[in-house]
Amino acid sequence: MSEKTLHNERELLSETAKGNEVAFAALLDLYRNKLYSHALSYLKSCQEAEELVQDVFLKIWDNRHRLPEIENFKNYLFILSRNQLVSAVRKRLKSVATAGSDDLNEGWLPDRQLEWKETYQKIQQAIDRLSPQQKAVFTLSRFENFTYQQIAVQLQISPATVKFHMVAALNALREALHYNAYMLLILPGLNFFFK
Repeated sequence: MSEKTLHNERELLSETAKGNEVAFAALLDLYRNKLYSHALSYLKSCQEAEELVQDVFLKIWDNRHRLPEIENFKNYLFILSRNQLVSAVRKRLKSVATAGSDDLNEGWLPDRQLEWKETYQKIQQAIDRLSPQQKAVFTLSRFENFTYQQIAVQLQISPATVKFHMVAALNALREALHYNAYMLLILPGLNFFFK
């Protein structure tokens, strides 16, 4: 990205933080297509991908006061979209688990449905086995998009303690899930848990 674009992006973020809707629309135009393509590659549904993009940008608008604090907007956008993708996949998997195959996207094959369901259950079980503090830190980080500093404030512990619990949680999950390339193939985006 050129220095000029970077400067313009910072300007857009600053103006959006002030409530400037024109700047926000420009920011949306800058990233909408990339975000949509990324979401579509996982969700395989135009409607769901469009809803995800809308949800992500709604969150950005709702939390616009935080935009000046963000050093790398692309990373921030990636984290928001990752969390929205996880939520979308969770909803889809829950519908598979509770409603059977009636609510499935027609592109899902039975073998793939079973793999997703089993992997989702393994992830949930592994998360449930974490210590209460590790589970709280992991959940706030990976599902609520909190920074280590925000988690420290929320849980009234130091950021170093947050990092310690996060590392321990990630190690426990890797071990419990026998983290390997096959798991990444059957559940796209799973590797976000381990970064």
